[in-house]
Amino acid sequence: MKLIFIYILFVIGGLLCIHASWLPAKAWLSQQLISYSWHQSIDQQKLYRKKVAIKPWPWADTFPIAELSFKRIEKDIVVLNGGDPTTLAFSAGAIAPFNLANHTSAFVVAGHNDSHFSFLEDVIMKDVISMTDQYGKSQLYQVEAIDIIDASSGQLPIVTNNSSLILITCYPFSSVGNNTNERYVITAKLI
Repeated sequence: MKLIFIYILFVIGGLLCIHASWLPAKAWLSQQLISYSWHQSIDQQKLYRKKVAIKPWPWADTFPIAELSFKRIEKDIVVLNGGDPTTLAFSAGAIAPFNLANHTSAFVVAGHNDSHFSFLEDVIMKDVISMTDQYGKSQLYQVEAIDIIDASSGQLPIVTNNSSLILITCYPFSSVGNNTNERYVITAKLI
């Protein structure tokens, strides 16, 4: 009887460990799949000379469209297409209609401050951000403004007719939960 009780406790403990490791394992795997699909997209684009959208997994509602590199803080992040909650659960997302990496309009990227964009609090004025688009073309941006904006009005001040990179996350970074109306907005200009 005592041996059966120990066996049951061992099985329950094992199941609890597996359950506890499920989310971190899923998060790690999704980042690997996103990175792989990003590199596959770039390779396919170079091979066929046209934009190729490769989903990270077959049932994904999104695909990678850019990669941001922050050299000073040694951080790279693949940006997915879209700003819906499903996309933002896996990475930062480029928000339509500002999701075209070109020289004529702003490129707006949002992310969660407790996960994929938590490093934004380490970005400082004059930092250089490299953005590689779906065609493998790199552009350099320099941070020119860091603002904290009240988003309760429903409008964020985004200039649509310039070639800036705008990064948005909730503020403050150390807040528990997402019940804040403030947004941390980094604006970088094309250099």
